[in-house]
Amino acid sequence: MNSPRTDEGLLADFRTGDRGALAELARRYERAWLGAALGFVGGRRELACDAVQETWMRIIRFADRFDQRSRFKTWAYRILINRCRDLLEMENGHVVAEMPAAAAAPASRAARPAELADEHDSVRRAVSQLPPEQRAIVLLCYHGDLTHEQAAEILELPSGTLKSRLHAALNELRRMLATEFQP
Repeated sequence: MNSPRTDEGLLADFRTGDRGALAELARRYERAWLGAALGFVGGRRELACDAVQETWMRIIRFADRFDQRSRFKTWAYRILINRCRDLLEMENGHVVAEMPAAAAAPASRAARPAELADEHDSVRRAVSQLPPEQRAIVLLCYHGDLTHEQAAEILELPSGTLKSRLHAALNELRRMLATEFQP
Protein backbone atom coordinates (compact mmCIF):
# COMPACT_ATOMS: atom_id res chain seq x y z
CA MET A 1 0.00 0.00 0.00
CA ASN A 2 1.34 3.42 -0.94
CA SER A 3 1.64 6.08 1.72
CA PRO A 4 -0.15 9.37 1.05
CA ARG A 5 1.81 11.94 -0.90
CA THR A 6 3.21 14.84 1.08
CA ASP A 7 1.97 18.35 0.41
CA GLU A 8 5.40 19.25 -0.91
CA GLY A 9 5.32 16.20 -3.20
CA LEU A 10 1.89 17.19 -4.47
CA LEU A 11 3.10 20.70 -5.24
CA ALA A 12 6.10 19.25 -7.09
CA ASP A 13 3.76 16.97 -9.04
CA PHE A 14 1.56 19.96 -9.90
CA ARG A 15 4.61 21.83 -11.20
CA THR A 16 5.27 18.96 -13.60
CA GLY A 17 1.70 19.06 -14.93
CA ASP A 18 -0.32 16.84 -12.58
CA ARG A 19 -3.56 18.82 -12.15
CA GLY A 20 -4.90 16.10 -9.84
CA ALA A 21 -2.18 17.03 -7.36
CA LEU A 22 -3.63 20.51 -7.03
CA ALA A 23 -7.09 19.03 -6.52
CA GLU A 24 -5.70 16.90 -3.69
CA LEU A 25 -4.15 19.96 -2.04
CA ALA A 26 -7.49 21.73 -2.35
CA ARG A 27 -9.25 18.80 -0.71
CA ARG A 28 -6.77 18.95 2.16
CA TYR A 29 -6.83 22.70 2.78
CA GLU A 30 -9.80 24.51 1.25
CA ARG A 31 -12.17 24.14 4.19
CA ALA A 32 -9.58 25.05 6.85
CA TRP A 33 -8.41 28.06 4.86
CA LEU A 34 -11.95 29.34 4.43
CA GLY A 35 -12.56 29.02 8.16
CA ALA A 36 -9.31 30.79 9.01
CA ALA A 37 -9.98 33.52 6.44
CA LEU A 38 -13.45 34.08 7.92
CA GLY A 39 -11.79 34.64 11.26
CA PHE A 40 -9.23 37.05 9.85
CA VAL A 41 -11.72 39.16 7.87
CA GLY A 42 -14.36 39.44 10.57
CA GLY A 43 -16.75 36.80 9.24
CA ARG A 44 -17.31 38.43 5.86
CA ARG A 45 -17.85 35.39 3.67
CA GLU A 46 -17.35 37.07 0.29
CA LEU A 47 -14.05 38.57 1.39
CA ALA A 48 -12.93 35.25 2.90
CA CYS A 49 -13.77 33.41 -0.32
CA ASP A 50 -11.84 36.00 -2.31
CA ALA A 51 -8.83 35.56 0.00
CA VAL A 52 -8.88 31.78 -0.46
CA GLN A 53 -9.28 32.08 -4.23
CA GLU A 54 -6.43 34.59 -4.45
CA THR A 55 -4.30 32.32 -2.27
CA TRP A 56 -4.80 29.51 -4.79
CA MET A 57 -3.98 31.86 -7.65
CA ARG A 58 -0.71 32.83 -5.98
CA ILE A 59 0.15 29.22 -5.24
CA ILE A 60 -0.43 28.32 -8.88
CA ARG A 61 1.46 31.36 -10.15
CA PHE A 62 4.42 30.99 -7.78
CA ALA A 63 4.60 27.20 -7.43
CA ASP A 64 7.97 27.21 -9.17
CA ARG A 65 9.34 29.59 -6.54
CA PHE A 66 8.51 27.33 -3.60
CA ASP A 67 11.98 26.38 -2.40
CA GLN A 68 11.03 23.99 0.44
CA ARG A 69 12.81 26.08 3.09
CA SER A 70 9.43 25.89 4.81
CA ARG A 71 6.64 23.39 4.57
CA PHE A 72 3.87 23.89 2.03
CA LYS A 73 1.34 24.33 4.83
CA THR A 74 3.19 27.23 6.46
CA TRP A 75 4.00 28.84 3.10
CA ALA A 76 0.35 28.69 2.03
CA TYR A 77 -1.00 30.00 5.34
CA ARG A 78 1.40 32.94 5.13
CA ILE A 79 0.00 33.70 1.67
CA LEU A 80 -3.57 33.40 3.00
CA ILE A 81 -2.92 35.80 5.89
CA ASN A 82 -1.28 38.30 3.55
CA ARG A 83 -4.18 38.08 1.10
CA CYS A 84 -6.68 38.66 3.93
CA ARG A 85 -4.73 41.72 5.02
CA ASP A 86 -4.42 43.03 1.45
CA LEU A 87 -8.14 42.60 0.75
CA LEU A 88 -9.04 44.40 3.96
CA GLU A 89 -6.71 47.24 3.03
CA MET A 90 -8.27 47.54 -0.42
CA GLU A 91 -11.79 47.43 1.02
CA ASN A 92 -11.04 50.01 3.70
CA GLY A 93 -8.95 52.23 1.42
CA HIS A 94 -6.03 52.32 3.83
CA VAL A 95 -3.35 50.15 5.36
CA VAL A 96 -4.65 47.78 8.00
CA ALA A 97 -2.14 47.68 10.82
CA GLU A 98 -3.98 44.92 12.61
CA MET A 99 -6.37 42.23 11.56
CA PRO A 100 -9.98 43.07 12.51
CA ALA A 101 -11.95 41.23 15.13
CA ALA A 102 -12.50 37.62 14.14
CA ALA A 103 -16.11 36.60 14.01
CA ALA A 104 -16.30 33.54 11.83
CA ALA A 105 -19.63 33.01 10.15
CA PRO A 106 -21.90 30.86 12.25
CA ALA A 107 -22.48 27.34 11.05
CA SER A 108 -25.97 26.12 10.30
CA ARG A 109 -27.88 26.02 13.55
CA ALA A 110 -30.38 23.53 12.25
CA ALA A 111 -27.68 20.87 12.28
CA ARG A 112 -26.73 21.17 15.96
CA PRO A 113 -28.35 21.59 19.38
CA ALA A 114 -29.06 25.09 20.67
CA GLU A 115 -26.61 24.80 23.56
CA LEU A 116 -23.77 23.90 21.22
CA ALA A 117 -24.67 26.79 18.92
CA ASP A 118 -24.65 29.20 21.87
CA GLU A 119 -21.30 27.85 23.07
CA HIS A 120 -19.73 28.23 19.61
CA ASP A 121 -21.08 31.77 19.29
CA SER A 122 -19.67 32.64 22.73
CA VAL A 123 -16.25 31.29 21.85
CA ARG A 124 -16.33 33.11 18.51
CA ARG A 125 -17.21 36.40 20.23
CA ALA A 126 -14.50 35.90 22.85
CA VAL A 127 -11.85 35.17 20.20
CA SER A 128 -12.93 38.30 18.33
CA GLN A 129 -12.12 40.38 21.41
CA LEU A 130 -8.54 39.17 21.72
CA PRO A 131 -5.71 41.49 20.64
CA PRO A 132 -4.90 40.88 16.95
CA GLU A 133 -1.60 39.07 17.53
CA GLN A 134 -3.21 36.68 20.03
CA ARG A 135 -6.26 36.18 17.80
CA ALA A 136 -4.03 35.20 14.85
CA ILE A 137 -2.19 32.67 17.01
CA VAL A 138 -5.43 31.11 18.30
CA LEU A 139 -6.89 30.92 14.79
CA LEU A 140 -3.78 29.28 13.36
CA CYS A 141 -3.15 26.84 16.23
CA TYR A 142 -6.72 25.76 16.80
CA HIS A 143 -8.70 26.48 13.68
CA GLY A 144 -5.83 26.03 11.25
CA ASP A 145 -4.67 22.93 13.14
CA LEU A 146 -1.04 24.04 12.93
CA THR A 147 1.70 23.15 15.37
CA HIS A 148 3.18 25.92 17.48
CA GLU A 149 6.32 25.78 15.36
CA GLN A 150 4.36 26.13 12.12
CA ALA A 151 2.30 29.05 13.46
CA ALA A 152 5.50 30.73 14.70
CA GLU A 153 7.05 30.34 11.25
CA ILE A 154 3.96 31.78 9.52
CA LEU A 155 3.81 34.76 11.87
CA GLU A 156 7.60 35.12 11.83
CA LEU A 157 7.83 34.91 15.62
CA PRO A 158 10.22 33.01 17.85
CA SER A 159 8.55 29.84 19.13
CA GLY A 160 8.80 30.99 22.74
CA THR A 161 7.06 34.27 21.94
CA LEU A 162 4.25 32.45 20.18
CA LYS A 163 3.82 30.06 23.12
CA SER A 164 3.71 32.86 25.68
CA ARG A 165 1.17 34.81 23.58
CA LEU A 166 -0.91 31.67 23.12
CA HIS A 167 -0.81 31.02 26.87
CA ALA A 168 -1.94 34.60 27.54
CA ALA A 169 -4.69 34.32 24.92
CA LEU A 170 -6.03 31.08 26.38
CA ASN A 171 -6.02 32.56 29.88
CA GLU A 172 -7.93 35.57 28.61
CA LEU A 173 -10.44 33.35 26.79
CA ARG A 174 -10.95 31.31 29.97
CA ARG A 175 -11.55 34.51 31.92
CA MET A 176 -14.04 35.85 29.35
CA LEU A 177 -15.90 32.56 29.02
CA ALA A 178 -15.97 31.79 32.76
CA THR A 179 -18.35 34.66 33.39
CA GLU A 180 -20.59 33.57 30.55
CA PHE A 181 -20.90 29.92 31.57
CA GLN A 182 -21.20 30.21 35.35
CA PRO A 183 -24.17 28.27 36.75
